Amino acid sequence: MRYAQLLPRSRRYRSSWLLGPCLLLLVYSFAVQAQDSSQYDKGARLPDLPETTSPLTLLAINDPVTGKSAFSFEGKEIPPVIRSSPGSKIEIEYRNRMSRTSKEVCVDGPCMNMTNLHFHGLHVSPNAPQDDVISMMAMPGEGLHYVVDIPEDQPPGLYWYHTHPHGESYQQSLDGMSGAIVIDGMDRYVPELRGLKERVLVLRDAELKQNDPASAVLASRVHLSRASCGAEGEDQERIFTVNGAIRPRIAIAPGEKQFWRIVNASPDLYADLEVDSESMTVVALDGMPLAYHDPSRRTEVFQHVLLAPAGRVEAIIIGPKAGIRASLRSRCVNTGADGDPNREMLLADLDESVRDTDIKAPQNVDEHAAVYRPLAQSEIRALEASNPQFTVKFTEDKRGFYINDKKYNPTDEPMTTVKVGHYVHWRVVNDTHEIHPFHIHQVHFLVDRENGKQAHRAEWMDTVNVSPGGSIDLIMDFTDPIIRGISLFHCHLLKHEDKGMMAKILFE
Repeated sequence: MRYAQLLPRSRRYRSSWLLGPCLLLLVYSFAVQAQDSSQYDKGARLPDLPETTSPLTLLAINDPVTGKSAFSFEGKEIPPVIRSSPGSKIEIEYRNRMSRTSKEVCVDGPCMNMTNLHFHGLHVSPNAPQDDVISMMAMPGEGLHYVVDIPEDQPPGLYWYHTHPHGESYQQSLDGMSGAIVIDGMDRYVPELRGLKERVLVLRDAELKQNDPASAVLASRVHLSRASCGAEGEDQERIFTVNGAIRPRIAIAPGEKQFWRIVNASPDLYADLEVDSESMTVVALDGMPLAYHDPSRRTEVFQHVLLAPAGRVEAIIIGPKAGIRASLRSRCVNTGADGDPNREMLLADLDESVRDTDIKAPQNVDEHAAVYRPLAQSEIRALEASNPQFTVKFTEDKRGFYINDKKYNPTDEPMTTVKVGHYVHWRVVNDTHEIHPFHIHQVHFLVDRENGKQAHRAEWMDTVNVSPGGSIDLIMDFTDPIIRGISLFHCHLLKHEDKGMMAKILFE
């Protein structure tokens, strides 16, 4: 078979199936009526996401039923898609309405419900009131006012916002405190996008509980593979949702072209995305148009795309032929001997029979000229031949996670300083037995070499996987004068970041 065998249950759930199909259906019917599971209706149409422009007010709250942290926008716990454009501002009044005491447990004990916002991937200032996650922090009852200046040459694409309080980032992200940002203007680079229906898909997590019949039904619903995915021997604890739904149906007619923008907002699940029987015509990765650094490369056909936690892909999807069933799936990802399970599952079904109520009007034609910033091959070769100016080493032990043998502390001085205005050669070394996704705030980088060899695809990204025992060589774009100040780089497995795998960088 092309795919791993898909079975309806895992070892964890074997005993629950003795209850019989009738009782399971009864349990499932009850579960989907509960507050915590109402978004998991079997076969539901892909939920719509609200969209907004600046200015907006966003609240951090605790869900009144579950007590989990959440964003509230216009009275609903559905984070909006924020739309902006190059040369504009994103202005957010962010108010912390969470309780002063929390029932949730973070990495160092009970959560404190402190919070802030990070504008992931945007080339904006790390200083207040912009993308400052170090000094800008709101405790319960406090608020923050963000005014983020989007540069004129900001690459149009899909970005996202999420909370970033050190020590609590993992739990808040797991609870769903994140949302998409769309910087308009991708049609400057790919004119055939004009008039295509656009969909924003946000991948988050749903928890699977041991010995829980409702969880068994959810695992079956997504055809969670029972086969192990590498050396891990543990049971899978979570599955993906799409816009808050378990395996929704996406309306698409046979042969219809749609523009999908997908963000992996999970704190630690990998999504190796594939559409059955169809390839994906990719136009951007991590918000960066393929053509931005190479005007001759407007699109490229991919059979599947691996998104690390925080990764994004923007692609043209074609509806399957009439009568052909097709799904969006996440393939098995081997995360290493010490990594967590990341097994194959179905994320959504492409369904010609679904009535689509979210019919978007064709995008307005963007009259602005595309901005291109090609990097000469001669400069790339010179940077490749140079010794790395800085090396990041990921390590871990039973006490925590480290960069260059140091655990992050908010009072730390910057680990490294760079002069703004140059491209710089960095190396990231993974001295552990699991994958770590490297991310740096404010900039993108060219993934040039993997394990000492030329990368199969030299892509511009802001988050990239480093294989167990491996290394990557990056060409860092430190040329933008607006990024002066103190920023961060870290592993984007957010539990690792919370446990110390993060460090400061000074741009001067």
